[in-house]
This record gives sequence, structure tokens and C-alpha cells, in this order.
Amino acid sequence: MCTVLIDVSLESNATEIRITVNRADDEKSISITGAEERGVWGNKIEFVLSCLSFAVGLGNIWRFPYLCYRNGGGAFLIPYAIMLLVTGLPLFFFELSLGQFGREGPITIWKVVPLFQGVGVGMFMIAFFIALYYNVIIAWAFFYLFSSFTAELPWQSCDHWWNTDACKRFDTKNCTTHKGIMSSNGTCFFRDEVNQTEWDRLNQTAQEMKLPADEFFQ
Repeated sequence: MCTVLIDVSLESNATEIRITVNRADDEKSISITGAEERGVWGNKIEFVLSCLSFAVGLGNIWRFPYLCYRNGGGAFLIPYAIMLLVTGLPLFFFELSLGQFGREGPITIWKVVPLFQGVGVGMFMIAFFIALYYNVIIAWAFFYLFSSFTAELPWQSCDHWWNTDACKRFDTKNCTTHKGIMSSNGTCFFRDEVNQTEWDRLNQTAQEMKLPADEFFQ
């Protein structure tokens, strides 16, 4: 005959029940966990690469050079570096730390400070709207990529169904080099060949012309 003692440890707010079975010659511990185990990072490299994929995107290649050009070129890097050190990196570190500590999503993590739960909803909505236009831009990139897999590029000439009368052919440059103006039908006119009224009309037409690439991408 053996004696079995069962010790059950349970707290009011516990998520794990531990049952210890004691016998004369053995001791076993059984854990019953109510919550599901969540995944963790396999190693540090996996975490670093995930952070890079989160921080680096299309905006670094497409948006950032445009902003530099629009806001003064190299001078733009000075306020950019200051805001990166003062605001960008601290917020990035705060978001990573809070997410790793709480293991929650952007909405439920703010249970730690119920007053700021609206911040989590705002974060979700911002990410949602960014994903909408970001996917459209990626779709454009794939569309133009596959459109270039042809013997003649579709934005190379004005002979396509989407081209208008305002499409400017590439040989227009040869006409303007000799101080002429090319009309919409491809004829090059010089100042001494037409009267003043016709010359003004050709100037107006030339200003409204577009390159084949402009019409294709629009």
C-alpha cells in the first residue's frame, strides 16, 4: 500500500495550475497552463532582420530622395538627422520595448495605460491606410516592370491607342535645336516660314505637348 499526497497550488489570478504528486519513491510535477504559448524569436539575427524589414521600405528609396530635393538638398539632412535622434529612434525603441514586454498588439498593449488606448487605435488606422496606397504603388511597379518585357517599349513612341494629339515625338529635339517648332502632325516650322499668328499658335501647341512616357504613365 502506498500513500499519495496531492498538493494543488492555485491563486485567484493565476493562469497556471501546478499539481504535485508525492509518493514514497517518486515525485512528479504536472503543469496545466490555461494560456497558449506564444512564439518567440529564434535568434538575434532573426530579430534584427525583422526590425530592418519594419524600418526600411519603399519610402527610403522613393520618398526620401524626393523630400531631400524639394527641401533644399543636402541642407535637409541636418533637421532630418536632428529629428531622427530626438524623436524617431526613441519612439522606435519605445515601440519595440513595449511590444516585446507586453507581447500584445498595438490596440491591446495599451491596457497598461487605459488613458492611451486611443493611441493604439490610431496606430492601427495609420497602418491600414498606409497599406492601401503602398500596395497600389507596388502594383504599379510590377505593372511597369512587366510592361517593359517587350521588343519596343510602350512609352517609346506616339503610335499607341492611348496617345493623344499632344504627344511629342522624340525627333522634336532636332527641330527645337535649330530654333524651330514642331506641330502636332510632326512637321517642323521655322520663324520665317509662318506669320506671327501661326507662330503664336505653334508656341501654344508646343507648350501643351507631352512626351510619350508622360502619356503612358498618366
